[in-house]
Amino acid sequence: MTPKLMAFDLDGTLVFDQRISRESIEAIQAWQAAGNVAVCSTGKSIAATIHALKGTGLRFDYYVLYTGGAVTDADFRVLMSHTIPNDVVREIVETMTREPGVAVYGTTLETDHDVQFPSTTGTKASSILAHFAPLNIEEIPDHEFVGVPLWIDGREDLIGSTATWIRERFAGQVDCHRNQDFLDVVPPNCTKGTGLAWLDEAHLGGRYQTYSIGDSWNDLAMHEWAQHAASFPYSPQEVKDATQTVVTTAAEYIHSILEGSSARSS
Repeated sequence: MTPKLMAFDLDGTLVFDQRISRESIEAIQAWQAAGNVAVCSTGKSIAATIHALKGTGLRFDYYVLYTGGAVTDADFRVLMSHTIPNDVVREIVETMTREPGVAVYGTTLETDHDVQFPSTTGTKASSILAHFAPLNIEEIPDHEFVGVPLWIDGREDLIGSTATWIRERFAGQVDCHRNQDFLDVVPPNCTKGTGLAWLDEAHLGGRYQTYSIGDSWNDLAMHEWAQHAASFPYSPQEVKDATQTVVTTAAEYIHSILEGSSARSS
């Protein structure tokens, strides 16, 4: 029997209101107990992922973090990583901290916390990235950045124009991925799909039957990589169209596979 590997998004897939349900935790543990591999695939940093999983008892076999910018083992030891040029980080931060309604964060490999750059337009923050330390622009050269998450709350026009500006201004230097009210700025050619492909093929030998489950736009590359993919009724239509299955919960999807039955199709 071909061994199985499932990639799990966090926010909007497993994490709701900053917690993971007991149902999801037990389903993932049952998946692993059956001899399958569970991979956490998220835009979060190492620090934010550790915090999100604290107290849950979950220990994924691998982590694809920073929207594919880094891959770690179960103990968060880095197996592969990419970074963003510091001059690019500085220009994005200087531009976006002047924009009303935007919170500008940074994720690094070497710190045990995320950072937020002070806005010139007032204090703002997202509950998704709720644990961070302030960092001044002048300190950017002291760090290696894997991601610059931009929280743009409910402003579709600004989300669209910012994504266009980043992709055009820094073409070849970064990628920009949409995740609900976030834009995740990551190193070039980095997606959840590229991170998972590296893990599956280069590190694990490409011997697994692959599955994915995720709710949002930054999961599209992950779903394209997977042989079998699931989204949710509340996912954007584009995401639902990219998956073979629409399920109510991650646990439902896991159990349908473990039990050999097919979940409700989209």
